[in-house]
Parts: sequence; C-alpha cells; structure tokens
Amino acid sequence: MIVLRALLAVLLTIFTSAAMADEIEWEPDIYPKLNLFPSLVIGTALVDPEKEFFAAWDGDHLGDPQGVVGATVSGVKAGDKIKLVVYGNDLIKESQFEGEIEETPEESVLVHPKITYQYDKLARITQVEPMAVTMELFVNDKSRGKQTVVATVRSVNDCLFLVDEDGETMSDYTWLFSAYVNENHPWLDRVLKEALDTGIVSSFDAYQSGKPENVLLQIFAIWNVMQRKGIKYSDITTTAVEKDGIYSQHVRLFDESTQSSQANCVDGSVLLGSLLRKIGIRTYLIIVPGHMYLAADLDDETRIGIETTLMGEKSLATADGAKIPAFENLPEEIQTDAWNSFEGAIDAGTKDLEENADKFDGDDIDYQIIDIGEARKLGIVPIRFGGKTGAD
Repeated sequence: MIVLRALLAVLLTIFTSAAMADEIEWEPDIYPKLNLFPSLVIGTALVDPEKEFFAAWDGDHLGDPQGVVGATVSGVKAGDKIKLVVYGNDLIKESQFEGEIEETPEESVLVHPKITYQYDKLARITQVEPMAVTMELFVNDKSRGKQTVVATVRSVNDCLFLVDEDGETMSDYTWLFSAYVNENHPWLDRVLKEALDTGIVSSFDAYQSGKPENVLLQIFAIWNVMQRKGIKYSDITTTAVEKDGIYSQHVRLFDESTQSSQANCVDGSVLLGSLLRKIGIRTYLIIVPGHMYLAADLDDETRIGIETTLMGEKSLATADGAKIPAFENLPEEIQTDAWNSFEGAIDAGTKDLEENADKFDGDDIDYQIIDIGEARKLGIVPIRFGGKTGAD
C-alpha cells in the first residue's frame, strides 16, 4: 500500500508538472503596439541601463530596460529558466536573452533581449514598411514554439512623443525630440562658414568673451544665414501612419530642412538648436500645447526664447544672388529687415517663456523644457542622417 501511494504521488507530480507546463503561454511584443520607431531605437542606444529613464516597464521584467522587441510570457514560476531568441532579419541580428525567474509573477513577465540592430539601415528608413520578426521561447530548455509577428517600421523622421498605454496611463517621450538636434552633422560646418563670411562676428567662441551681447550676435549671424537660405514655415506635422494611442510627429533632419527650404516649428527649432549646440551655446527645446520653439542662454542668468517659425518671415535669398557678401556691404534696408525679424523672434519666444514659467516648473507634460545638454548626459544621441533610400 505504501509503495502504491508513493507511486501515485510520483505520477501526480508528473501530471501536475505537465499540466503547469501546458499553461505556459506567450506572445511576441513590439513596443509600442507593434510599431518600431527607428528614432527611439537610435536615440536611446547609448542610454545607461542602470538609469531609470525608459519608464515604460513596470512590474515583472527581464532583460534590456530600454528594450522594445521581446515577448510577454505567462504561466512561469520562480526558478524557471527562460531563453528568448529573436531571429535576425534585414534590420536586426539574431539576439537572445537567458535568465531565471526569481519570483513567480502575479500575471506575466515581459522579456526583452538586448537587440543588435542594423543602425545604419534604420537611419535610412524614410518610408513606412512592414517587418516580420520571428521569436522562439524556451522554458527550462524546452522549446515552447516559434511565433512570427509583423510590425510596422516607422520612418526615421517619425518622432514618438506620447503613448496611451491603457486609457489611463500616458508614457511621455517628448525628450526624444532632442535626438533630432544633431550637432555632429557634417553640413553644419558649411553653414557656420557662411555665417562667418557675413562679417557679423569674427569667430564663434560661445561664452568666452563673457558678454551676453556677443553671444546674441553669434546667434544672429547664424539666424541671418538660415534666413538667406529662404527657410519658410511649413505646417507639415502629420505622419504616414496614425494609430490609436500612439502620438508622433514628422521631423525633418537638418539637411532635409535646408534642401527643401521648409521647416515647421519643430524642424526650425532642432535646425537652429543643432547649430547653436555646435558652437557651444546652451540650448533648450521649449514645448507648449501644439507648438515648439527654441531657447538659449546668453550667460548664466539670461535665457532668451527664439520663435523659429519667424525665420522665414523676410526671405533674403535673392538679395545678392548665390554669394553672401560681408555684412557691412549689404544694403542698409536688408540689414534692418534681417535684424527686425531676429528681434521679433526673440520678443515672441522670450515673452512666452516668461508667461509660462510657472507651468514649466510643474508636472504638465504639455509644458516642458528639454535641456539638450542634459539629454546628452543621459545618453540620448543625435540621429545620424543615413540617406533617402529604404532599408535595402
């Protein structure tokens, strides 16, 4: 009888274990909502995983804290060994995570391998395209099968800034706009040379003179050149894909704005911000409801706002043909027009900055000051322009 009971106990354990194994369920998860944003992947590639920065993952989570390609697994318990393999495709190389469940999750666990992306190809995606991702889950060395999911790969120009997670929780990604400020773009040196050729300033030395007026003139020299390039305000903000709960905006990269001579409020702000960052001036992206403009420090005590949509208010592109003469050789009326538009942009931006000072200090996500210098310290890197072809 004792032997029979022992045998029954062993069989019960085996059947119970098999039943529990059959309860394991999983499904691929690509954030947000089966959309892959190259801007998010590239912009956060160097963020320190020890910093609680990418705050989307609450609860039970294994793997990369900044991960967006992974799987949701339910039915596992403490002590189970997990391995998730994400097989390679045109945009990612085969990647995997191996680890152990420390505590039995209340519902499920989110697993994110550290994905090896083809960053150069992601940077070249300028049109929406599908991407099939195949994954395989192993629990305690036993395969739980392969699954394939098709995600929407967004254009590198699509900047994710808000995600409605569940109708109640909103995840704020407005900091991602800082990745479009590219102080390393090779075109910047060309623009800065043109700005020096105007004669407004003899050099770009940021704050070395200790005089706020010298910093202001350096900003004006750059503003003047961008205005001469005929940059016009263009209210193009929509993206090619609209999805409930995902909020994004089309942002032109530096050379795209200068080539097309068009810029919306975000384009103009990241364009001018790139140039000011290049010469060492502290810059900020200012977000208010439905709008963005730039701010810059003239010294440790003086910060000005710059309404970049006024950059094209007076086009000087045809004033002197293809060449830009020294500033002192320009007709007086052009000098006046150039300065007046610049002064008007400062008046409008600084007024808004001062009027909303209290709101910027609060928790309202509609009012934010994005410090580009602090973003770089966190590890948010500029998006490198990769060309206008797809991921071929």
